[in-house]
Amino acid sequence: MATPMFRRIPRKLEEVLGEKGASEFVDFIDDSFAANRENVMELIFERFEKRLVEELNAFRVEYKKDLADFRAEVKAEIAELRIEMHKLIASQTKWMVGAIIALTGIFSIIVKL
Repeated sequence: MATPMFRRIPRKLEEVLGEKGASEFVDFIDDSFAANRENVMELIFERFEKRLVEELNAFRVEYKKDLADFRAEVKAEIAELRIEMHKLIASQTKWMVGAIIALTGIFSIIVKL
């Protein structure tokens, strides 16, 4: 048992109850308060646990939504990069074909000379 809540009771009550009665009364009050304290702690713990579960569930929902948004954003950016890469490859291919055609013409002129 924890430290007693009451160490002394009023003198008049002690006179009415007697020394033994007063001691028993103080023990009864201390036990009652200790039991009440345990009940209050249980209630507080249950409320805390319920609140914690609610907050964790809300966090999970928010986290899943944020993660889904992030994934969609990354997919969109990757799609944009793919389009840009295809454009660059197409442009590079056009320049390469043009250079090959130009070099073929230049080499044929050089060979004829």
